Amino acid sequence: MNVRANASLILCAAAIMSVAGVVVLTGSDESLPRVAVIGGLAIFFFATRIVPELVTSLLCFLAFLLLELAPPDVIFSGFAVGGIWLTISGLIIGTSITQTGLGQQIATRIFARTGASYIRTVLLLATSGLLLGFLVPSTIPRIIVMMPVAVSLASAMGMETGSRGQVGLAITAATSTLLPTYAILTANLPTIVHYGALETLLGIRSSYADYFVAQLPANLVRFTLILACLLPFARNTGPVELEDTFEKVEPMTTTQKQLLGLLFLAIAFWATDSLHGISPAWIAMAVAAIVLVPNLNMMKSDAMKTSADMTPVFFLAGVFGVSAVAQHVGLDSQVASNLVPRLGLAAGSGLHDIYAIAGFSTLISHLTTAPAAPVVLAPLASAMAEAAQLPVLTVAMAQIIGIATPILPYQAPPLIVAMALAHISVPTLTRVCMVLTIGVAVIGIPLTWVWWRFIGIM
Repeated sequence: MNVRANASLILCAAAIMSVAGVVVLTGSDESLPRVAVIGGLAIFFFATRIVPELVTSLLCFLAFLLLELAPPDVIFSGFAVGGIWLTISGLIIGTSITQTGLGQQIATRIFARTGASYIRTVLLLATSGLLLGFLVPSTIPRIIVMMPVAVSLASAMGMETGSRGQVGLAITAATSTLLPTYAILTANLPTIVHYGALETLLGIRSSYADYFVAQLPANLVRFTLILACLLPFARNTGPVELEDTFEKVEPMTTTQKQLLGLLFLAIAFWATDSLHGISPAWIAMAVAAIVLVPNLNMMKSDAMKTSADMTPVFFLAGVFGVSAVAQHVGLDSQVASNLVPRLGLAAGSGLHDIYAIAGFSTLISHLTTAPAAPVVLAPLASAMAEAAQLPVLTVAMAQIIGIATPILPYQAPPLIVAMALAHISVPTLTRVCMVLTIGVAVIGIPLTWVWWRFIGIM
């Protein structure tokens, strides 16, 4: 048995002993400390990946059930969330894009125009990921489209799986498709949930344009830092002879054309969901169901056994389960109520207030994940605004900066899907996330404060 396996067993035993220790030490039926310990251990294991995500999720489910910390329908509520089914469908669609060769076809055509210039390729992927945010109002569908193309593009450029160049292109596609698009009100689920909750609770709305203008500085910093981090991942190999590349482009097969038509149809429905009201998850499920029809040859008959890794599904279900149980016992509210008075919000504090609100929101989003954070943060916006003597919408904008800043990848489910589709390692993506977090903290928030004073919302 290797060292990693031994370490995993030791950590699993330590996790079980920690939970047992809390039960003994509390000597009561108080569920808050027990959920806190289980949740804390889960976050540690999810973040470090020392123990496989599947093991961590199953241990969480088991601990919650054995200690009767919540009803089974709460513990397993993650499996009923639309994001889970969007993930399942996305993994199927992504596998199909790869197996049919459609990703390679698209990548070859892009490569024919960019050549082997790594810089141009990163710029193209980053810009495409950002612009797709204006069209598709959910990140995971955008990830489904972008990741196979990025992987195939790396292959077309002669990069091996796991090489710095391949990882750089994959992370470019993943991060640019998610993080800078927080400047777009309709682009990400946490933003939609957050402002929907504010409208429900306080009757407050933000226009598309006002939101975009307010969030512009932080997201420009994110986009710039993504390029700064990922452009150096591989050397520029220089241009290729375009004539030779065009000769290698083969016509699309009937199956590839059918799958491409399905993707265009799905993107059209995703982009217009405000008109028809159909959830992105159900659109993706419909496409996945068609992809799995044997006679269409869009998936190999054994693909679900050999190629489609469903581990991220249990990972997300575990994360959502921990969040649901924490909310059920009131742990998230307890943390919030204890910490908000300690933030030191006060009239005239200005920059400090933005740091405090954004930092607190980042913390909560790591306790609950980004899609669930608005459930905790939106009800606190009014109290924070009163303490800081700021408009509620300004506080909400600062909360979004925090939600949109993942220090660890598990906080953002789309990044988990991207890691599964492109085989990105957790440590590599974590380092990129941390650089972006530092950049937002050191440059983005002060720049935002100056900008908000200039446009008059502070």
